[in-house]
Amino acid sequence: MKGSGSFLERRVTGLRRVRILNKNDVEDFTNYTWGYQVGLLGEKLNIYTEQGSSNIQWRRFGNSNHQRLTWYKTQFDAPKGNDPVALNLGSMGKGEAWVNGQSIGRYWVSFLTPEGSPSQTWYNVPRSFLNPKGNLLVLLEEENGNPLGISVDTVSITRVCGRVTSSYPPPVISWVGQNQTRSKHKKKHGRRPKVQLRCPQRRKISKILFASFGTPFGGDCENYGFGRCHSSNSRTVVEKACIGRRTCSIPLSSKYFGGDPCPGIPKALLVDAICE
Repeated sequence: MKGSGSFLERRVTGLRRVRILNKNDVEDFTNYTWGYQVGLLGEKLNIYTEQGSSNIQWRRFGNSNHQRLTWYKTQFDAPKGNDPVALNLGSMGKGEAWVNGQSIGRYWVSFLTPEGSPSQTWYNVPRSFLNPKGNLLVLLEEENGNPLGISVDTVSITRVCGRVTSSYPPPVISWVGQNQTRSKHKKKHGRRPKVQLRCPQRRKISKILFASFGTPFGGDCENYGFGRCHSSNSRTVVEKACIGRRTCSIPLSSKYFGGDPCPGIPKALLVDAICE
């Protein structure tokens, strides 16, 4: 029997006769209606909405026995500012969360990486879901999480980085119209891979921490360095393209960097920058 898919509750298979023997009697459940119920009663009653939750009698968390499949609700005010908002669900186990009746998705904090850490603890809450005050947060916890450990955080992006190699495909926009006549205003490097940096709104690139066109090692913003091949013009070229701008795009091109620092060797470009 399949364990998933549509109309699972309508499939009939398995035991045809069920009898339970106890000390004094035999209970025959053969004629009982057996089936598979889709969803929970709380979902059917929409208790994750303002109206639905008002029709339910809730208990204070202190009176809860931390049972599995428990619904929790609380209210919170939206953080000030325009930075992205995230729920820190690091104290929970597995379930689903709703904000003002809108699902922000399922969470599974108890699923650990090989290093023993949660694969994800922050879950994005779009600011379009939020009111300035009195936002309703409802969670369905399937395991034994502790809702007192939940926090509403903001994410401040102060650094952006990017890395491309000659094997990367170019930006999708450059694929359009390959068989069309090229415009005389078309950029020369449209078909090349590019490092594309973007700061959050109202922030601009203020400093280039690292830039290397050649064979830099590392692939993230925490661990990188110069390789055996490095163009001495890397920082100057990137600063000219990016400083003072919210977004910038640097093509992986020897010509763009004033020459090939190591002919015959596949190139990469790695850039790390600060947004202020």
